[in-house]
Amino acid sequence: MSRLRGLGPSSLPGSRRAWSILAACGLGLSLVTLTACETDSFIDPSVVGRWERTPTTVPILERIAAIEDDEGEFVEYTDPTSDDLKVDASDYRIGPGDQLDIVLYDMIVPRQPDGYQRVVDARGSIELPQLGSIPVNGLTAEETVRAIQDRMRPFIGNPLATVNVTNPRQMTFHVIGAVRNPAPYFMPTSEYRVLEALTAAGGFPETTPYVYVIRQVPLSPEATAGPRAGSGAPPASSGPSAPMSGEDLLQVIDELSGEKPSPAENPSVLSSAWNQPGTTPPTQGAEPPIDLVENAAPAPSQPTAPAPGAGNWMYLDNRWVQVRTAGGGDAVSGTSEPRLVTQRVIRIPVKPLLSGDARYNIIIRAGDIVRVPSPETGIVYLAGQVARPGVYQLPDVGRLTLMRAIDAGGGLGQLAIPERVDLTRMVGPDRQAMIRLNLRAINEGTQPDVFLRADDRINVGTNFWALPLAIVRGGFRMTYGFGFLLDRNFGNDVFGPPPTDRGGGF
Repeated sequence: MSRLRGLGPSSLPGSRRAWSILAACGLGLSLVTLTACETDSFIDPSVVGRWERTPTTVPILERIAAIEDDEGEFVEYTDPTSDDLKVDASDYRIGPGDQLDIVLYDMIVPRQPDGYQRVVDARGSIELPQLGSIPVNGLTAEETVRAIQDRMRPFIGNPLATVNVTNPRQMTFHVIGAVRNPAPYFMPTSEYRVLEALTAAGGFPETTPYVYVIRQVPLSPEATAGPRAGSGAPPASSGPSAPMSGEDLLQVIDELSGEKPSPAENPSVLSSAWNQPGTTPPTQGAEPPIDLVENAAPAPSQPTAPAPGAGNWMYLDNRWVQVRTAGGGDAVSGTSEPRLVTQRVIRIPVKPLLSGDARYNIIIRAGDIVRVPSPETGIVYLAGQVARPGVYQLPDVGRLTLMRAIDAGGGLGQLAIPERVDLTRMVGPDRQAMIRLNLRAINEGTQPDVFLRADDRINVGTNFWALPLAIVRGGFRMTYGFGFLLDRNFGNDVFGPPPTDRGGGF
């Protein structure tokens, strides 16, 4: 009994086995905690990453909606379509700035041609002796000849004239941005393509991700269909719906007038397509044309009988009236109305374009603006718990994101908490906004990354537990032995003083 009383608990065989198992479990738990197989380290919160076997795809944000307003800075782009690859085979339409060579026969002296050189003014008209001002905006050369001959007919029984467009200013496009020679250029053919336009401008940096084509698109159905004033062609439908039938037309007339007209009032006209030019109303010249376009020229005080194809007729308020449509003009008043247009921005990826992908080598239209954006320049600021805080330049090739900026700064510091990352961004000339981002979630692929811009500031924060965890991690360092850290200030005490020069030097 006295022998057993002298033995401690550790001397028992069972106690030794229990202590061994407990030590092994503690060592295994420490290894799992420190390494965290295919997971983040629990004892080191600055370690971030995904490390999953399943691939994933996450978008990168161009704009942070929580702090940035969409005030037109972010334009809605469209991809090239099949219509952008079709050649426009229509005749050239005269516009302001075009120079015309006009020859009139027998106008001044019998059997004597008279030549004139005229530049179409800003109103789209030309001035000729004894003929006055003739509107030619939107007309082809053939239609311009007919318009001049109509003015000559009161003076000559069989008028003869020729028109030649010597300087077609409407057949030009512009190239701007990061090209060698930004300038307006002339389109030599109707099959001129964007790659030829960029080559004519002296080339551009092939590292540019996108090239943009800014194009004016008409809004009015008549301008979309192609015919202009004086062409005599009916306007096409602006949408995918079929043309209006006779019954639908009568219903529209009932809604507009409140009363269905009797069949005696020219039923053949009532059953025709609505707004069809060239139709003859029951009574002509009774009312001046009604202008359906805002800011249009006033109607003439003395209306005259319309010529065939001169205007469009509608049944409004129990009577037939002549109306103008956007982009068509009116032969009665002799005015040419401006077309309603909008702007379309076509985004063309440069890499497939230069690789020879024909889908992106679109046709250049008259008035197009080809823009090659310059690489974004500027600096971003890294602050807080990063390895190398400071000022960093935006790269000339590629784009900088939040994760890439942290990598460029040497990664997170030992006291960094990835969930506490502040991004400060300029949202106006004198305003800045701040938002908190989760860098751990971004690295794990559960939240999207963010493209950085010039003057962005990234501040990586920490918390109370970061320093104690760093001290615990320092206790497991295997430098100069197990758990032994040597300060270089005590190097002389351990290794002795450094050797000195015994050659008698200074």
